[in-house]
Amino acid sequence: MKSIKPFKIYVFASLLLCAACSKKLDLTPASSYNTEDFYKTDKDLRQALYGAYGGLRSIHGYEYPLLMEGLSDNTNTALNTTNTPTARFGFTSGDDRILAVWSAYWTIINRTNQILDHIDAATFVNEASRPILKGETQFIRAYCYFQLGWIFGGMPLIDHVISAEETAKTSRSTQEETFQFAATELQAAAAVLPDEQTGDNLGRATKYAANGILARLYLYTKNYAAAKPVLEAILANSNLTPYASFEDCFLNTKDNGSEHVFQIQYTSGLNSQGNPLVYSLVPENIQTDLFPKGGRSTWLAVSNDLYENYEEGDLRRDITIQKGYTTNNNVVDQNTLLFIKFAHGSIPDKKEDNDVNLSIVRITDVQLMYAEVLNELGYQGSGQALTLINDVRHRAGLAALGATDAPSQETFREVLYKERRLEFAGEFLRWFDIVRQGPDKATSIFADFLKRPEEGGGTTKFDAHYLLMPIPDSEIRNNPALTQNPGY
Repeated sequence: MKSIKPFKIYVFASLLLCAACSKKLDLTPASSYNTEDFYKTDKDLRQALYGAYGGLRSIHGYEYPLLMEGLSDNTNTALNTTNTPTARFGFTSGDDRILAVWSAYWTIINRTNQILDHIDAATFVNEASRPILKGETQFIRAYCYFQLGWIFGGMPLIDHVISAEETAKTSRSTQEETFQFAATELQAAAAVLPDEQTGDNLGRATKYAANGILARLYLYTKNYAAAKPVLEAILANSNLTPYASFEDCFLNTKDNGSEHVFQIQYTSGLNSQGNPLVYSLVPENIQTDLFPKGGRSTWLAVSNDLYENYEEGDLRRDITIQKGYTTNNNVVDQNTLLFIKFAHGSIPDKKEDNDVNLSIVRITDVQLMYAEVLNELGYQGSGQALTLINDVRHRAGLAALGATDAPSQETFREVLYKERRLEFAGEFLRWFDIVRQGPDKATSIFADFLKRPEEGGGTTKFDAHYLLMPIPDSEIRNNPALTQNPGY
């Protein structure tokens, strides 16, 4: 286990601070404060910031991964329809999991707004830390707005604390305005955040974390010219390089290393700070060496389509997916496919207390984003873009591709998206990659995928309106100024 530096955190009315940003940090509720008493010093603000980081940890530990991966063609419809009703198309604006994702990100935004409303007037022992703490807070708020924007569309843009009455009258901005707000925040954060965080700050946002999310936003909006210099700046950092082994990317002993541009931090052995995700992706009755304590009743089975897309000899497949398992009644299942990507580290005493981090941006993601940018700005059959893809394939144990394997911009795009699917399977980027390709491409992907016998043989239907999640019913009841997305 990594060393832990304990400290106390104060819980007060509007912020339920429940988590830390680093494996160096231990959060133990100690007393109650109201907002008038809080936010006076850098210590107060720093502890509030830990709560914002903790909100990211909470949502990425269960609800968000199961919803986002469950929507994609990486998971199996036949097995997941019963266990995860929102895993396939047919979800409604009343689904609890969609509400959970919406509410979690808005809770974090509220926390960051509280900090940013008070930070300029607070007393800092070290004045140099004020802009850094502000930049971290802006990064987290921008990340939440970007996530909400691509999942739900345009959001109400609330950049300061307002009353419940004001909130209930705030309408949605456009998706473009939402992304512009997030981009401006990410740019501001990148301008003040340090190149790296060390010591007790290990795992907190850096300039490269902000630029990594900014580049992802630019790709979503197809602003490739803007993404290019941002990605180049990350790739120029000699401290951010891929691990030699793909498996190392998911080991707790390799967390916060050169592969990881930004990770959600988890720690075992403390109060609700472990990573439950490891066990949320496998069935409750599993009992194998990797899962001696079983999994969860709601889980995600991997699709045959994903498994079959790995080439022979691709080292990533068996690190990412396990075929078959033994139940706690010693029944052998030889066919079910399970995500095991995050289960290769230490096995904790409690099954939902793993300490492996979750990467939000890995350096291979940056490499493949840059390859995409180069291709979109000007296809070159044997150029740097192909070299970047081959670098990723080389680590996976695969032969290099040649120009004849991607003889046009369109075919290169197909090769790239396939490589992203295999590299990041189970890391909740596949649905994002499908959505940003647009309704026509998404419809084509699912038309073929859902014809497979194990996917219902065509009985399950995809419609392009599912590319945006519905605004939760309860939110519209609370705020009639919110409009529903088309199709719901």
